[in-house]
Amino acid sequence: TSAVQQLMKVFVTRRIPPAGQAVLAQAGVCNIQQWDSEEPIPQAELLAGVAGKDGLLCLLSDRIDKEVLDAAGPSLKVISTLSVGYDHLAIDEIKKRGIRVGYTPDILTDATAELTVA
Repeated sequence: TSAVQQLMKVFVTRRIPPAGQAVLAQAGVCNIQQWDSEEPIPQAELLAGVAGKDGLLCLLSDRIDKEVLDAAGPSLKVISTLSVGYDHLAIDEIKKRGIRVGYTPDILTDATAELTVA
């Protein structure tokens, strides 16, 4: 067997800041392909980008439905969303396929507290 592990292929639906890219590159566990824009990704680009990927990092504005999951194919193992909730994810379909999901429930906690104090 080969000692070289194949890097996981991950599609990211928004531009990652350079500091974040550096952390990912240093970790050496995944090969990132990203939609290089601050604007929401068009559906056609999302469908093309997710094809054959092991992971998907998306935002609240990205609707991850059966069409996206079908485009990804059986290699998709994990979806992470940078959002407090996950209403934009087709959870029943995702569970059926055995895909793991991560989200960021506390992402706004500090900002909300700081705004409240201000």
